[in-house]
Amino acid sequence: MKAAVWHGYKDVRIEEVPIPVPGPDQLLIRVDYAGICGTDRHEYVGPNFIPTEKPHRLTGRTAPLIMGHEFSGTVEYAGENVKGFTKGEAVTANGTLACGICEMCEGGRYNICRKLGFMGVGDDGCFAEYVVAKADQVFRIPQGVTQRQAAVAEPLACGIHAANLIGDIKGKRAVVIGTGIIGIGAFYGARLAGAKEVLVVGRNENKRALIEANGGRYVNTAQNDLNDFVEEWSGGRLADVVYECVGSQETLDACIPICKPGGIIMVMGVFETPPVLDMNTLQEAERRIFTSQAHVHEISTAFEHIARGDIDADALITKEVELDDLVEEGFEELIKNASRHIKVVIRIPSGAESEESHA
Repeated sequence: MKAAVWHGYKDVRIEEVPIPVPGPDQLLIRVDYAGICGTDRHEYVGPNFIPTEKPHRLTGRTAPLIMGHEFSGTVEYAGENVKGFTKGEAVTANGTLACGICEMCEGGRYNICRKLGFMGVGDDGCFAEYVVAKADQVFRIPQGVTQRQAAVAEPLACGIHAANLIGDIKGKRAVVIGTGIIGIGAFYGARLAGAKEVLVVGRNENKRALIEANGGRYVNTAQNDLNDFVEEWSGGRLADVVYECVGSQETLDACIPICKPGGIIMVMGVFETPPVLDMNTLQEAERRIFTSQAHVHEISTAFEHIARGDIDADALITKEVELDDLVEEGFEELIKNASRHIKVVIRIPSGAESEESHA
């Protein structure tokens, strides 16, 4: 099969590799669409998490390996212990790799397994014609959701999961710092969980129309002072919840003064460099730091919202590329023009028809 294999810094090669063989509890899935995650972009100019010398703590793998963990596809073959799936069913999967036996896994929170890994980082992923996934982490794509739309369910699930961790945010004010797909996912997660108002923070006008068309407020910090804007927007009350969805020192610093006393700062961004935290300002108002790691079952919720029309998944896809063009049209485009994009998806050449809804 054809696959995008990471070998090192800016060294991703489209290669012919063997089709993976599913284990007894796995499905072999024919990939139709795959999404380029921020993690993938960072690994392209990394490594950050891909093991190059020390083997991965769970899988024992080191590079080279196939990238990618966001995808949609169809069932090709089921392992001997797998029941209930049939060839040709439209599916996606949670790309988390977990041991299955630690305390967190046994409690259903495999997204924070002690030996946590991910497809495309700790083992071969979905930037390929086929991928294997554990059957109990596979989700059927419902009627009314296309394969193309399903490719963005995973990052939306991250935002829904973060809202679930925060708890009841009905009637509260939320600020989301960052306008990439994780920030957009956090925006939808907060709004659909009943937040009274959601303000999204960016540095240009590229995402304003999307946010405002979907019930949010937008502020461009290239034109406005964030602290002053939040003070006015909130009527002096500040934000009940602030989402950090970038992963930089600057954006983490920006969260604290706009979070009200006793409020919550939800960190979702991935930091390439360990940040410094202003503990005194955080502590003096008993602000609380929450963190969110991927998701567990929330892909199903994302599908429900897409099917109902609560989320226009197609509007989140800003570019579609072929696997052969992944490096120049995908990774290099995101490095040069990141602010223009929400989600770039890869259409695998011999995939299913992109616009067909599945029963």
